[in-house]
Amino acid sequence: MEFKRINQIQLPDKKFYEIFLPILFIVIGLFGAFNHALWRDEMQGWLVAWQSDNLIDLWKNNAPSGHPILWSLLIYFSKNITGTPISMQLLHWVLGSSAILIFWRFSPFNLLIKSLFTFGYFPFWEYFFVSRHYVIAELIIFIFCSIYHLKERTYIPFALCIGLLANTQALSWSLAFAIGMTLVFDWFVNPQQRENYMRNKKWIYDLISSITITFALLCFGAFSLFQVRDSVELVSSFFDFRHFLRVCGQLFGGYVLIIPNSSSFFDLSLCALITLFLLFSTITFIKRYPLALTYFFSGLVFLFLFNYFLYLGIGSRHYGYYFLLIISSIWLSKSNEDQQFISSSDQNIFSKGNLFYFPGLLTVCLTIHMVVGVHMVFNDFLLPYSSGKETAQYIQANGWQDFPIFATRDVEVATVSGYLDREFYFPELNGLGSYAQWANRVTLERTKTLDEVQVYLEKFPKVNKLLLLLSKRSAIKNLEPGESLYFDKFSVFADSKFENSFHDSEKFYLYWVERIID
Repeated sequence: MEFKRINQIQLPDKKFYEIFLPILFIVIGLFGAFNHALWRDEMQGWLVAWQSDNLIDLWKNNAPSGHPILWSLLIYFSKNITGTPISMQLLHWVLGSSAILIFWRFSPFNLLIKSLFTFGYFPFWEYFFVSRHYVIAELIIFIFCSIYHLKERTYIPFALCIGLLANTQALSWSLAFAIGMTLVFDWFVNPQQRENYMRNKKWIYDLISSITITFALLCFGAFSLFQVRDSVELVSSFFDFRHFLRVCGQLFGGYVLIIPNSSSFFDLSLCALITLFLLFSTITFIKRYPLALTYFFSGLVFLFLFNYFLYLGIGSRHYGYYFLLIISSIWLSKSNEDQQFISSSDQNIFSKGNLFYFPGLLTVCLTIHMVVGVHMVFNDFLLPYSSGKETAQYIQANGWQDFPIFATRDVEVATVSGYLDREFYFPELNGLGSYAQWANRVTLERTKTLDEVQVYLEKFPKVNKLLLLLSKRSAIKNLEPGESLYFDKFSVFADSKFENSFHDSEKFYLYWVERIID
């Protein structure tokens, strides 16, 4: 009898999960917005906007960062929601949640793929919990895929997608280029597209407006990037095979979140071969819709050449663009298949009979992404991403926030500055600041920290006591809390250390420096 009762229990239907899972994603993200401790790159974005009194200041403060202004502009207009970094985190939460809602509403994938993707590494962690501009690229590319059918009536929304991507981040130009090439290719090889578009009596005005918007926003985005053109290091030779394999490793990371060891030629070669197999399988699957193949191939070539000649990338956030390109290409391909094929997709992950069985490969890749994504989110609730927030709270709890604070390295201790909402003395700037000012700073040897403290005391003879805030690699070695060092003109007392941080460079050490008065 008990067995029969168990058999009578009905599991929730598909509609339930289509509502429950996005809501779960959004709710966890909201808790994350209030729990996540910002690290330096996140806080840098906040401080650039927070310290700007007007749009001219915003442009000047943002220009040396090497990123276009769109993300800073969004933060600028939302910064007064709370007047704290939470404003930026809530903004980021809204953007990331919107991207997932669009994905669930308009993407052609089945429940399994949608679920694996939603809680995967990039949409759930890297582009959701970590408040950076990458979420804008994710949102825009999903908007593009969801409105793709509008190309028969107007190009203006696509002009905005291209232009906004160009003003998001340098790597986002690959996605903008992919969209542009897809629309151009469609125009010239598809007479039906031209015929449908020209049914609009004002099509010529729409076309001119779209081209104008695209060109204007592309120029503005390019001008933003040219502010830091001197910092770009071109590849030393036209063809460097090891470097080529390293770029292949970035694409490999987009598929499986693993970057091969660049010092091991065997690792690079093996991962390149696996990447070739995954790439060929992807192309074999999406080629049934030529425009999806055009989109994928043009974006891939642009991004690959950018990684090879201009900038390789230094983290998962960068090779995530390959992942976005893969997912959006499949989205376009499946959305434009015949109706009979789409209606049968519920029976399979995608389809049967694929030469390299891409559906199974994609499921494996997305499963890896989901496991890592869930792990990172869970870990973020247990281990702070940075100890900057804890350090600032300690200083505030003791009422020390108004003391003179000497801090280095500026790039890292800016996290604490943002949470305290005050400026520190940065030796890299030889003056007060709250974030890394790339155009004005000088690089200092970390071993020279105490020499710079001496310079500070000579510069400000009325300061007899100050807080010394150091990041890990600038810390005074072998000096534990409670211990002291004595020099000719000042003493150093170790107060506390804050090492509960995911990022090793975001562990902070607090000292008191007191002038020795003869």
